[in-house]
Amino acid sequence: MKSVLNAKFAILYFTIFFSICSISLTAQDSVYFYDITGTKLAPSNQAPIISIVRKEDTGWLKLDYFTHSKKLSSTYHYKDRDFKIKQGEFKSYYANELLANSGYYSNNHRAGFFESYYPNGMMADSCKYINGLPAGTCNAWYPDGTLERQMQLDSVGNTTGIIIGYFPNGNISYKGRLVKGMRKIGPWTYYHENGNKASILKYPTLDETTLNQVPELKYDTIEGLPYDSLIDYTTAICYDENGMEQPGLEIKNTIGQYKDGINGWMKYLTSWLQGIADTRRSDVNTLTYTCFFSIGTDGKVNNVLLSNKVNDQLDGEVRKIFLKSKPWIPPFHNNRKIPFMHRQAIIISPYNANKNLENAVPKKVISTELIGVPSGRGIGGNPLNKNQFNNF
Repeated sequence: MKSVLNAKFAILYFTIFFSICSISLTAQDSVYFYDITGTKLAPSNQAPIISIVRKEDTGWLKLDYFTHSKKLSSTYHYKDRDFKIKQGEFKSYYANELLANSGYYSNNHRAGFFESYYPNGMMADSCKYINGLPAGTCNAWYPDGTLERQMQLDSVGNTTGIIIGYFPNGNISYKGRLVKGMRKIGPWTYYHENGNKASILKYPTLDETTLNQVPELKYDTIEGLPYDSLIDYTTAICYDENGMEQPGLEIKNTIGQYKDGINGWMKYLTSWLQGIADTRRSDVNTLTYTCFFSIGTDGKVNNVLLSNKVNDQLDGEVRKIFLKSKPWIPPFHNNRKIPFMHRQAIIISPYNANKNLENAVPKKVISTELIGVPSGRGIGGNPLNKNQFNNF
């Protein structure tokens, strides 16, 4: 009985909440509330995402909406009710209503063309997949449209081919060969931003037994691709920025970070957000920004993209947070500094001032939450030495 009442309450709440929108619910639809990490929440206007789940002939349709704008966030198709087996078309959108990702899945594997975009509408990458593996020509771009990575692979999904990565200035960042199963082979050469060699990592020749094994694909957060994480380089030769060899130098990779560390970054963001919160007293719904900002090899922020578009004043204040930050320490990857893109989520939510502030001066009626995802085109992970992978 209690579960029935909860379900009725959820639908009633959702119907009222979306009364100004042309969204219809059926008795068979389920309604859920989520935070931006996908964690289920109780029904509340503090939830940044509201989902409708609907049974279809071939599975389940999941429609996510942004709480603040009532606009579509994503449309997903699944085989199962637990949303674990992806099957069919997937699309996601930024809060500014521009397309973020588009593609198809077959039995939880990517199938056909996948495309992703930056919040400014520029394409981030495009690739065809066969049984979950890239095939043919796959490209990636920086937010200004310059080429970031070029991959030429076989057309049948064996992933045999070459990869070339580029710095924003057009110089080659790295290049190497792949064989079956997204496995690196032979020499992979990495370069400094000035064009000189930084290192040569030599990967072993692989026998047929190894090539026919199922690869353990994990996502390389720096190079932005899934590789077989069991294949590692055997030797490395390093060079300084002038191209002179550095005998005996060991490869030590570090992630990009704020000069004052994580705690310093959180303190800096919080100080700015307190001022922003005071200007949002009349809001009744949660606002979410995902901020993409690029850090150059000099540590300076050189590009800020916002996933949301609320109004010019608020958008400008949020953008200013990143543009005015102290310099960052860029990642050090295979003996060279590299630029990187950081993604920071900011949630501005209303809450009950009387309940939460109690005896405090009731001037701030907005809570804020910060979620950071470092490096790797906004995809999290810790690219340290030989453990630079995330599960794919």
